[in-house]
Amino acid sequence: MDGKKMWNLLSVVAAVVVLSIAGGCSSMNANLAGEKVSRGEKAVADAKESNAILNAPDDLAVAQTKLGQANDAFAKQDYEEAARLADQASVDADYARARATTQKNRKTADEMKKNIETLRQEIERKSK
Repeated sequence: MDGKKMWNLLSVVAAVVVLSIAGGCSSMNANLAGEKVSRGEKAVADAKESNAILNAPDDLAVAQTKLGQANDAFAKQDYEEAARLADQASVDADYARARATTQKNRKTADEMKKNIETLRQEIERKSK
């Protein structure tokens, strides 16, 4: 085989190797982005279960919006953007869940304070 044919063969092999590696990377990115979108969906679902719809609706809406954008980016095969937005949606959903829990605990504490005050007043009234 002469030098020119050898060079052409090596060029073709190199091109195949580069394309194989690039193809492997993009499927790896698609898999990673898909996992992150799934985690984002779970985080949003968990926030909904913690009553974020009632106690932190604005924060939950931000998470849902970013999750929708992540799904759109994934559909367009923009896996880096999809992964980034899915990570943000997860964080926002966790924040919404935490705010919902805090709000719920605050309401419970306020109700307990009112009940204690009512009992205190009843005790004072009966002791007179």
